[in-house]
Amino acid sequence: MECSSKVCEIITETIFPIGGIGTSYFIFLSPLKDIQALKNSNGPCTINPIPSVMIICNCLCWNLYSFVIHNHWTFWPNLGGILLGEYYVMILLSSKITPKDFKMSVITLLGFTFLNIAGGALSFIFLKDNYTAAKNCMGIVCIIVLCAMYASPLTTMAEVIRTKNSDSINLLMTIASFINGFLWLIYGIFFQDFYVWFPNGLGVVSALIQFIMYFAFHKNSKRDSQDLPIYDNNSGEASPNSEIPSSPDSNTPIKGNSTMLYS
Repeated sequence: MECSSKVCEIITETIFPIGGIGTSYFIFLSPLKDIQALKNSNGPCTINPIPSVMIICNCLCWNLYSFVIHNHWTFWPNLGGILLGEYYVMILLSSKITPKDFKMSVITLLGFTFLNIAGGALSFIFLKDNYTAAKNCMGIVCIIVLCAMYASPLTTMAEVIRTKNSDSINLLMTIASFINGFLWLIYGIFFQDFYVWFPNGLGVVSALIQFIMYFAFHKNSKRDSQDLPIYDNNSGEASPNSEIPSSPDSNTPIKGNSTMLYS
C-alpha cells in the first residue's frame, strides 16, 4: 500500500508504531504490581508463571525478526519486554512456587528459547544471502511463539466460563492489548508484512473474546462479591450489615493477569 499524502505517511509510518510501543509497555508493566506484592509477601506463589515466561520468548523472537527485516520499530518495544520478563521470571521462580509450575516454566523457557535460537541461526547464517527466505523463517517462528503466548491465558479464560465470574480479567490490560494489536495490525497491513499483521490480528480477536466474557459475566462477579457473608469476629455469625474491610486479608491470593503482550 502507498500513501497519497504526507499526513498519511506520518500516521502509518510513525504515529501508529509509536502508539504500539506505548501500549506494548503498558502490557509489559501490568504484572509489576502483583509481582512486587509476591516479592514483598514472601508467601506462596499464586501467579501463573507461564505468561511471564512467554513475554521473554515472544519479545526475543520479535527482536530477532526486527534484525532480519531491518526495522527498528519492532525492536524497541520488545527490548523492554525482555528485561521486564526476565525480572518477573526471576521473582516467580525464586518464590514458593509449586514443583510442577517450576518444571513447566523451565521447560517452556528452554524450549521456546531454543526455537528462537534455531530460527535466528537459520536466518542469519544459512539464509543470510536470501532475504525472503530469512524473513519467512524467522516470521514463522514468531507466529508460533506468539500463538503460544495467546494460548497461555486460556486456562484463565476457561476458568471464567466455568465459574461465570470475570474478576480475573484485567479490563485495562485487555483494552491496551486490543489497541496494541490493532495498531500493529494496521502497520503490518500497510507494509504488507504478513508476519506482523496476522499474529496481531489474532491478538485483536483474543482481546475481543475477553471483552465479551468480561461483560457477559461482570454482573455475576458483582453479585458473587455481594453475596459473600461477613462474619462477626466475636460471635462467629454472619453479619450481612457489616462493612467490608478496606484492605484484603493477608491470606488473600494474588491474582495473575490474564493477558500478555504482543509485538
